[in-house]
Amino acid sequence: MKPFHFDPFQSRLARDIRNNLSKAFLQSLTQKDMSVFNRCGADYLQQKLGLGYERYVKDRLAKYEEAFAIMDKRDIKEVLAQSAIFWDLELYFEMHELLELQWKEAEGDRRKALQGLIRAAGMKIHAANNNRKAAISMGGKALIDLANYCGELRGFDKIEAILAEIEQILGTYQDTT
Repeated sequence: MKPFHFDPFQSRLARDIRNNLSKAFLQSLTQKDMSVFNRCGADYLQQKLGLGYERYVKDRLAKYEEAFAIMDKRDIKEVLAQSAIFWDLELYFEMHELLELQWKEAEGDRRKALQGLIRAAGMKIHAANNNRKAAISMGGKALIDLANYCGELRGFDKIEAILAEIEQILGTYQDTT
């Protein structure tokens, strides 16, 4: 029997869980109230959806609590600084959702730089779900955006690490062709 893999690209339930938890987490940040995402997670755990789903929800809740604690301790309110924490905690979908709100309002080179970060997060999401073609596409575009416009992301201290991860993932995929 194949082990369970939480894949929001193949399962509507997984997609709903991911999206709803992420939305609750971002709402928690805005309201400065962890109970929002904790209630959402508890609602899913109460449904007894299966061990794989339960593991995902518990993992997300633990990472959300960790992110919340880091941001509270360091008094981090700025979106780019928050997204750096999300990257470190492998909260790539949440990073994507957070930055997308900024991207919609940005213009010019800043918009392109934010798009690069969003694409980098998307690449990590697709790579984790073995969506090779999408990961390569997103990673290639992210690399170009970030290489050309990273100067627009002042205060974001993860650019070098993210560029290295993109190159590593793209290199891994090239090695398998």
